[in-house]
Amino acid sequence: MKDTTVVIKYGGHAMDKPDLSSAFATDLAQLSEQGMKFVVVHGGGPQISGLLKRLNIESHFVDGLRVTDIATMEAAEMVLCGQVNKAVVNEFAQQGVRAAGISGRDGGLLRATVKNPALGLVGTVESVDPALPRCLLDAGFVPVVAPVASGPDGKALNINADTAAGALAGAIGAEYFVLISDVPGVLDGDGRLIPSLNRKEIQRLRDAGVITGGMIPKVGACLNALNAGCQRALILDGRSPSSLRRYLLDDAPLGTVVTD
Repeated sequence: MKDTTVVIKYGGHAMDKPDLSSAFATDLAQLSEQGMKFVVVHGGGPQISGLLKRLNIESHFVDGLRVTDIATMEAAEMVLCGQVNKAVVNEFAQQGVRAAGISGRDGGLLRATVKNPALGLVGTVESVDPALPRCLLDAGFVPVVAPVASGPDGKALNINADTAAGALAGAIGAEYFVLISDVPGVLDGDGRLIPSLNRKEIQRLRDAGVITGGMIPKVGACLNALNAGCQRALILDGRSPSSLRRYLLDDAPLGTVVTD
């Protein structure tokens, strides 16, 4: 597994609960010591919602994406690039991980445009320049990326963290794209885990109303990563301790593997 590059979308309880976040950081340190390289793109939805609530700004979602006006964008950038990014970097550092916090706006990493005006300042990634994270990887750092992009006018756009991570995984040519969240993986209509899915099966489940809400950008991010050259995509349950290490080292049958 030496020199294997893994792009991780890090969120949910794995990031927010101290015992799980500490275990994740420990696993990351151990895997890094074995020569694996990691890029971590973090979420921050609950923290954004918490600040918006304190500011008396109501949150609205469409297909798992936060409707983002100017005030919401300002709050989101403040939370993601400041509070959450630095907290993740600090958590990793406590466990011996050499981490460096950046945002998608640094070094022109993520450039995006607004595709659906009804969502406001929610961007669709148009291009990825992975030069900065590659420099950090080559220097032995774990880049920790906040999912905010620059629009055509240079202003900030909110990017779904799943989508940002998938785009980055493809641009870097990562061997693995791992999406860590608070679900076991993709579930069927009876609530049972689906071990693997391909593009046609995903479309069928979307049409049947089985894949809905926040799972839509998750499976979309996996498919986009595969389209761009990533070798394997996986939706993994972050509530299960050391699930990342068990999957990468032991090939444990965890989560849902998405194939093309």
